[in-house]
Amino acid sequence: MKTCHHCQKENPDDFNYCRYCGAEIASIQANKPKNIWKRIPSWAWIIIFVAGIAGGLFAIIGSFIAISTIEGVASLLFLVLGVIGFGLVPLRKPEQTGSVARAIGLSFFALMGATIDQTGNYIYNKPIEICMCEAGTTLDRNENVSNPLPGTTYIEQDFTCYDTMGNPVKQLNLFAILGIRFIEYVILGYLLIALRTFTWKIKGNT
Repeated sequence: MKTCHHCQKENPDDFNYCRYCGAEIASIQANKPKNIWKRIPSWAWIIIFVAGIAGGLFAIIGSFIAISTIEGVASLLFLVLGVIGFGLVPLRKPEQTGSVARAIGLSFFALMGATIDQTGNYIYNKPIEICMCEAGTTLDRNENVSNPLPGTTYIEQDFTCYDTMGNPVKQLNLFAILGIRFIEYVILGYLLIALRTFTWKIKGNT
């Protein structure tokens, strides 16, 4: 069926003129662009769907591996989330929230940061080295990857202090590291809140 461009009524395919209003419809139909999606064959749609599913799975698995193994990836992610969540960018007016509400927000932010950002980065891991490694030793982080069952992957962080000769001296307790990381994210949250208030005051004075 052909649709008349003038009255929007349908006509048989062999009509060159609309039987309702008399407008010419043959030239309009000839020049009408075809829908590109309808021109894609079924076998191409199969490839598109499979590639989309594979790409989604690759992105999920790749993000998990990057967060668990590459230092700084999770730290940057939570820094961006903190900047947005605490209203720094885009800048929101500081609210007069109660101490309980602020404590809940900071605790949630710090708890998520400590549990997900286990790798940390050079700045975040330096306090761990100062607090937990002996004098003359340095902290090094690696990950232990195991596959106990088909289709399962466990990644365990390994924080170890090494002496100047490269010998391991002390393997650090992960729960103690998570405690320090929790405190770091609480401090980061307070810094973002203070920076938001400071930025708002500068904006109000300009």
